[in-house]
Amino acid sequence: MTLSHTIRKVPAWTTLFGIALFVIALFWLHHLLGQYRWRDILEHMRAIQTSQLMGAVVLTAAGYGCLTLYDALGLKFAGARVPYPRLALISFMGYAIGHNIGLNTLSGGAIRLRAYSVLGLPTKQIATVVAFGTLTFCLGAAALLGLSLLAEAQLSASVLHLHASVIIAAACMLLAGVLAYLILACSRHEPIRWRKFGIPVPSPSIAFGQVAVASGDLLCAAGVLYALLPSHTHVGFAAFAAMFIIAIAAGIISNVPGGIGVFEGVLVLLFRSVPADQLLGSLLAYRIIYYFVPFGVALCLLGAHELWMHRGPMVRIGKLARTWLGAMTPQASAIAVFGAGAVLLLSGSTPGIGYRLELLRRFVPLSILELSHLLGSAVGVGLLVLAHGLYRRLDAAWYLTMWLLCAGVLLSLLKGFDYEEAIVLGAVALLLVSARARFRRRASIIEQRFSLSWVVAMLLVLGAAVWLVLFAYRHVPYSRELWWEFAFRSPAPRSLRALLMAAMTAAAYALYRLLRPSKPAMQPPSAADLERARVLIENAHDATANLALLGDKNLLFNEDRTAFIMYQASGSSWVSMGDPVGPSALFESLVWNFVERCDDMAVEPVFYQITPDNLPLYIDLGLTLSKLGEEARVPLDTFSLEGAARADLRHPHRRAKKDGAEFEVVPRGQTAPIMPELRAVSEAWLAEKQSAEKRFSLGYFDEQYLGHFDIAVVRRAGVIVAFANIWRAGADTVLSADLMRYSDAAPKSVIDFLLVECMLWGKSQRYQWFSLGMAPLSGLEEHALAPAWHKLGRMVQRYGETFYPFEGLRKYKEKFLPVWRPRYLAAPGGLGLAGALLDVTSLISGGVSKVLTK
Repeated sequence: MTLSHTIRKVPAWTTLFGIALFVIALFWLHHLLGQYRWRDILEHMRAIQTSQLMGAVVLTAAGYGCLTLYDALGLKFAGARVPYPRLALISFMGYAIGHNIGLNTLSGGAIRLRAYSVLGLPTKQIATVVAFGTLTFCLGAAALLGLSLLAEAQLSASVLHLHASVIIAAACMLLAGVLAYLILACSRHEPIRWRKFGIPVPSPSIAFGQVAVASGDLLCAAGVLYALLPSHTHVGFAAFAAMFIIAIAAGIISNVPGGIGVFEGVLVLLFRSVPADQLLGSLLAYRIIYYFVPFGVALCLLGAHELWMHRGPMVRIGKLARTWLGAMTPQASAIAVFGAGAVLLLSGSTPGIGYRLELLRRFVPLSILELSHLLGSAVGVGLLVLAHGLYRRLDAAWYLTMWLLCAGVLLSLLKGFDYEEAIVLGAVALLLVSARARFRRRASIIEQRFSLSWVVAMLLVLGAAVWLVLFAYRHVPYSRELWWEFAFRSPAPRSLRALLMAAMTAAAYALYRLLRPSKPAMQPPSAADLERARVLIENAHDATANLALLGDKNLLFNEDRTAFIMYQASGSSWVSMGDPVGPSALFESLVWNFVERCDDMAVEPVFYQITPDNLPLYIDLGLTLSKLGEEARVPLDTFSLEGAARADLRHPHRRAKKDGAEFEVVPRGQTAPIMPELRAVSEAWLAEKQSAEKRFSLGYFDEQYLGHFDIAVVRRAGVIVAFANIWRAGADTVLSADLMRYSDAAPKSVIDFLLVECMLWGKSQRYQWFSLGMAPLSGLEEHALAPAWHKLGRMVQRYGETFYPFEGLRKYKEKFLPVWRPRYLAAPGGLGLAGALLDVTSLISGGVSKVLTK
């Protein structure tokens, strides 16, 4: 018989009996408490000391912990296995809701049926757990009630108006029933048969566990109420436990939800040593702590459980909501941030609320409050400025705005406990998080041009803040001493200083904009520029010169267009990628031309990955040289797969061939038909690496860019599974591989195979060198007298292996037996070097925000 059948077959007389008991209990309470007022009962509840409340909370937690063991024992008895955290959650929900709804076996049983069936338990096992829990409670109640009646026979007889011998007899009968159950469990191992039914007998450990767990549960429940009784109560815990269990039994028999009214009425009737209004104050606190609070928590958990069970529709709703929020226009986000900035500014211009300041006075020093007031106004001005960046969908504006909003939340609480203001700022921050995907532009915040309407709006907000200060403190006579008055109850000076801070922040930003040199518009190279660069690259000494063909860098040619520098602007630097390209005799004049342009634009010249051949030139420029690492160059005239030294290359090469790898070089001009396959491989590689395209010093997938080069491909079963574009430089001098990407279908050693085949192909074409690129921070000195940059680089190499495989990359390239050539950074010395490194890293990663998130 299932639980659903049991619920439908509850006899009607039990419901009528419960209603009758409830009505009688209410009538009795009304008659008994007619002389008391509800206000008095509440006053007695408020008079309960904090220590009593804490003790009651601890005992409540212990009691519900014991209740979880009902299900643990029941599941063990039924032969089911459920992890304790899951059964504890289900048990807590069942008992917390069943205690309040009534008919605990059925209401709690319905919850168990729903939760355990999801875990795969059959209905028979679930019904066994529910019935087992009811039996466990009865055993514990019988054992405790019997012991309590025996221990306090005389007191119980006087309270119940019965003869002591009757009390002792009842106690003996209860204990005898418990003892008989335990003896049965110890002596019988076969199920008890009755007609066609078989009732299994629990093991001795389970039976004794039932009595112990149920006794612990009831003692904790009784302890909760006992801890809440008035301090002048003179009654032992044993006698109180007996009356408590009688009242609990009456409430359960009544089937009234939570036994409410019946439980209280029985206790008031039996417990005459405490005034009824004081006892009801304790009972009200007991109801809240032991019943209502767990009931609320259980309902939340049950709701969360049901949402999780039906998470499919909820996930779809969440995706729709996220799509809708993500579609929120940047204009709306900008307006919200502008409003948040205005709120901070206007809040700083008004006095704080008195009682909140008094509350803060206990926890926040005056200096912190004053500083928070000042910084709050500065943050408000910052939000007004950044709102325009959000309007233009700048990613850096999004990051800075999130930082300022979080700071604004904290400052709002510190400067006057303005929680309403903090909620507004937090809501704006959540709005920005939901629309994060709309802010992807990487333009400079500093260089954004404000429209006249936006400037007027900011001036209006600042003007409103000035007017608000004048209006709010019109009764305060102005004096110079106001600026230097610091006190919790001196809001006028605080608002004046905040207004001055806002004006200074706005003025400083305006002056910075006015005094900063304007940046020239960076024009991408034309098709003629790229073609001229391609011709010069053919005679270059460095394969990295091919990066100019990406078209993402500015090309600075000399007057005769026989040499060029490729560079990009980043932060306060113009960063040149490598040495100039062209005849070395033209380098000096071209480099000085570049430095003069940097000086005109108030930016620093930076040369990244320069070779040792031209170091004197950069020293003459007054730049500081810092070693970046070493480039691995493999001499192709001696390269082969023979000999013991090449075993680390030979074995993976043979393995890839055995796995079906086939190598081919597709000549430039014939690569268009394979571009779709190359794009698929590239996208699979990026997805597997969970990475975005790098920039500046590395190529990225662009069909027009790749069309300039021969493409080395690896096929498997006729399908391209890996590729690399081949850089050429000099007259048959240098080769290198730029993009190297592979898909999941490629053999495990495909990169080794691809590089080896490229080198063998280059050797057959009579090239002299194959560049494997630079190993960052490689070759730095470890000497105690080494430069500080070398020591710092060694430390980063040693402890930064988690973020970048410095040592692993060096070891991998070592197996090709390369010749190592150093690469340098030429940049201004001192703090300029740190700025140059940040600007270069920003270029490679795709923006400052990407650097900060890595």
